[in-house]
Amino acid sequence: MVDIARLFGCSHSTIVNRVKAYGIKSRGHLGLRRPLKITKEGLEKQYNRGLSLKKISRMFQCSEGGIERRFKKYGLVSRDVTHRACKYLKHNFSGDLIEKAYVVGFRLGDLNVSLRKNVIQIRCSTTCKAQIILIKKLFSTYTAPHVWLANRGTHEIVCLVNKSFSFLLPKYEKIPYWILSEQETFFSFFAGYTDAEGSFYLKRPNKTGKTWSSSFEIQTQQKQVILDLWENIKKYKIFAQLPKISRRAGTIQKSNGNKNNKDMWKFSVDRKFFLFKLIEHLEPYLKHTEKLRKIEEIKRNIVIRNQIRSSSIRNSSLFSL
Repeated sequence: MVDIARLFGCSHSTIVNRVKAYGIKSRGHLGLRRPLKITKEGLEKQYNRGLSLKKISRMFQCSEGGIERRFKKYGLVSRDVTHRACKYLKHNFSGDLIEKAYVVGFRLGDLNVSLRKNVIQIRCSTTCKAQIILIKKLFSTYTAPHVWLANRGTHEIVCLVNKSFSFLLPKYEKIPYWILSEQETFFSFFAGYTDAEGSFYLKRPNKTGKTWSSSFEIQTQQKQVILDLWENIKKYKIFAQLPKISRRAGTIQKSNGNKNNKDMWKFSVDRKFFLFKLIEHLEPYLKHTEKLRKIEEIKRNIVIRNQIRSSSIRNSSLFSL
């Protein structure tokens, strides 16, 4: 009708009024679309297939609003939130206990998990890009992670997963028994917690030292988790000092000005023999690229220190002769 109005040099509304006055039948909505032909049974069938109204409108080459009006006219019942179509397909968790133990450990250390209607939201904010890459790998099999750079300079990631991940909702105060009871699940959990909270260090030698030393450390407010780790590594002949408080509750951190609301607990493995054994148990389960690179440096450091010690022992023996 716009084209006809231009042809006769008048307004669109004038042509619309004349069409009505002359009883000329419209071709469709505003004269531009053909009438929507879909029965109640046809619409209900497509909707019950799990298609959204938007997809149904594309199928019938009409507007989404037209389908919505017809949906209401036919008195069809909308799906509840648990069965509505999602933008991205979400898959159930694999059920693998070793994978589950790792994810639980990583969640306790670094993930914010909450229930959002029919999905579970997994979120993390970090300045470490390798951490974001790791989280994407953990959940991309099950959903489509959303990543962006925040104005404050942090990397943000959100993963919306289905309720098969409900085991991540509780933030355990202590390590569950099913994890502690088996070696594989225990060290998989330990690796996940390490990838989130742990650090491997190389330390410069002091004035009288000959080479760099190395250590493993976790600092966290989760006292019982730390104590459970310390207690259970003894089953595998790995020994370390009893965890201790490194910062008291109420302490203001110099690095960022944040105030500790709980005591900060420190757990470390410093003796090279036990550190090497710990790395041997953790390495098959670690996924964080930076930590995997660091443990290679630490293993080389321990080998060098052993060579120096062996050389010193041989030299002292020769000297004594």
